[in-house]
Amino acid sequence: EQHRPYQLYRHVMGTPVSEDELLFTEDDELFWMGISKTLDNRYLLLETASKETSEVHVIDLNEPGAKPMVVAPRRSGVLYDVDHREGHFYIVTNESGHKNFRLAVAPASTPGPENWKPLLDAKGDAVFGDGTNTAPGARMVGGISCFKDYIAVSGRYGGYTRVWVVDMLEGGGDTGSGMRLAQECHEIAFAETAATPYIGSNAEFETDRIRVGYTSMVSPPSTFDYFPKDRRLELVKEKEVPHYDPTLYATEELVATAHDGQKIPITLMYRKDKKVEGKPMPLHLYGYGSYGASMDPAFSSTRLTLLDRGVAYAVAHIRGGSEMGRAWYEDMGKYLNKVNTFYDFISCAEHLVDGGYTMPEKMSCEGRSAGGLLMGTVLNMRPDLFTAAVAGVPFVDLMVTMCDAGIPLTVGEWEEWGNPNQAKYYHYMRMYSPMDNVAPQAYPNILATAGLHDPRVAYWEPAKWVQRLREANLGDSSILLKMDLEAGHFSASDRYKYLKELSFDHAFLLDQVSAQP
Repeated sequence: EQHRPYQLYRHVMGTPVSEDELLFTEDDELFWMGISKTLDNRYLLLETASKETSEVHVIDLNEPGAKPMVVAPRRSGVLYDVDHREGHFYIVTNESGHKNFRLAVAPASTPGPENWKPLLDAKGDAVFGDGTNTAPGARMVGGISCFKDYIAVSGRYGGYTRVWVVDMLEGGGDTGSGMRLAQECHEIAFAETAATPYIGSNAEFETDRIRVGYTSMVSPPSTFDYFPKDRRLELVKEKEVPHYDPTLYATEELVATAHDGQKIPITLMYRKDKKVEGKPMPLHLYGYGSYGASMDPAFSSTRLTLLDRGVAYAVAHIRGGSEMGRAWYEDMGKYLNKVNTFYDFISCAEHLVDGGYTMPEKMSCEGRSAGGLLMGTVLNMRPDLFTAAVAGVPFVDLMVTMCDAGIPLTVGEWEEWGNPNQAKYYHYMRMYSPMDNVAPQAYPNILATAGLHDPRVAYWEPAKWVQRLREANLGDSSILLKMDLEAGHFSASDRYKYLKELSFDHAFLLDQVSAQP
């Protein structure tokens, strides 16, 4: 009923389902459960986690009938992930104040946190440090994939994703004190800095190559094989985009100054021959800023329809995401610091105007789901900055939804926004809740989209919001609601229907920003 995976069963092939063995039940409604398998096929990993706390159980697949064994019992605020190689668990964790996460190792036979030791390099230093540097842009460890001779590590540095390789080929021995040694660690080098490399889909544990993916605003998704021994990248496949010429497009990395002095990155893309020096362009600004989700530079063929019509596209890397490290989210973009998200987006829009890239009459904005909450709050605060906005399945009725624990997903969201049943959170959330702060003023043109079967943002939220906006609007703008009677939260699954829906959104935007047809 709560749309929450919470139980794990073991099924023996050829036996009735009624005989399945229940191995684990997660009773805490804050926690969601999932399973995966280590690349060496030794362990099944059962992870149960909330937004702030996690717990991993392992099942030894070499032992028929083995029961789940906990790696480290859950402790409030401690997150950790686990992988396995050569009789040891390799652990990425924020334990003991390592906010940007560190890499630790423990024997598989005694994996408790008291045995978590740092992975050391040849100099005796901890690989990736201790994760306590939380300055914006500091290195953050994200995840790992363990191979026989290497460990691939994904993370962030300087605002962008990076992939490193730890060579365990000759130096993976034990020091005698429980420490593990790495021979060396290096970053995989790609052509662009403002890009998104990531660990790809790897199926082989004992291999001389690591599969990685890569994309940027101008580079279609590519798959590479990386050979750590000679640090060589070999292109396996690049997504074919008919008639696309990357030399026609340019990207810029901009920085806006927020209300409190923080520097907020902006990624801007446009078609070179459509940009005229000194002339503001139509511009579409996208933002999200919640759950620590980063809006990394990525290619989109559907974005070309805007760019080719002279509309620049910008992404605001605002607080609430993790672009600049975990503190960008945990300390600056959630709970009682959530308003930074909205001020950051406004600062990015103002920077684009002040820099001559665009003007309010030519600028539109967009956000989906929690990004729809961003749209609702920003439009209440600064409706004069934009001529149009698209709010996709917008989470705008914050107070009503978050006060009702009976609504699916609500309890888990308390670790993002706060529990409004507590006074300190109630008053703070009420201050920015989109639905509760609609005011008599002139709003820009707004398109709100919704799905009748959306289990995450119920259809009545955008419906109520649109009606309240129409009643309060003092201007002559169009405030529209597009309700899909078949869709859920993620729009149409049929790609042709999805493209039709996207073309509707683009037509709305192009009509409002007066871009050339």
